[in-house]
Amino acid sequence: MKKILLGMAAVLLACGVVLAADDAAKKEDAKGSDKAKKIVLLNFGKGDQFNAGDGMGSQSLSEEHLVGKEKMRMKVTGNVGINGLTKNVDWSKFNYLVFNAFLTGDKPWSGMMLLGDKQSYAKWGRNYVETSFSLKPGENKEVHIGIEGLYSSYASRALDMTNMQCFIVYGEQKLPETYFGNFYLVYEEE
Repeated sequence: MKKILLGMAAVLLACGVVLAADDAAKKEDAKGSDKAKKIVLLNFGKGDQFNAGDGMGSQSLSEEHLVGKEKMRMKVTGNVGINGLTKNVDWSKFNYLVFNAFLTGDKPWSGMMLLGDKQSYAKWGRNYVETSFSLKPGENKEVHIGIEGLYSSYASRALDMTNMQCFIVYGEQKLPETYFGNFYLVYEEE
C-alpha cells in the first residue's frame, strides 16, 4: 500500500512540476507579447549626445531647466538628432517617441521630426518619414511623436520598426536655443 501511495505522490508531484512549468512558460509568453512600457534612447545625465553631424547645430550638456529626476539636459541651437543609433532598439513595442524641451525666447517654434530605419540610413533620398510638431516658449512637458505605422510615401514602404536608425529635429526656421530632456520610447494605451 505504501508503494502505491508513494507512486501516486510521485505522479502528482511530477504533474504539479509540469503544470507549474507550463504556467510559467505561458506567463513568460504573455509578458513577451505585451507592449513594453518605456525605454530610454538618449540619457543626457549619462553623457549621451546627439550625433547628427557637422553643420547641423551646436550642442552642449547643461544643468539648466531640469524637470523632475533629470540630471542633465542637452542645450542645442539649430538642427539636431541621431544619425545611426548606437543602441539597437526594437521600436515596434512602442507607440510614441517622447521628450521634454525648454524653448527660450517668446515665440513658438514649428518643426519636423525625421524618422528613419536601417534602410533609410543606407539610402537616404526621401526614404524616411517626417512628422511635424511644435514647441511653445518655456517648458514643453512630454512632447509625444507618434511612431506606430510609420510609412514612407516617397519610398512606398513601411519603416522597419525593429531596425530604427535615425531621428532628427529640424525646421524651416533655425531651432532657437532649446534644452532637451531625455528621449525615450513609451507604449501608452489609447
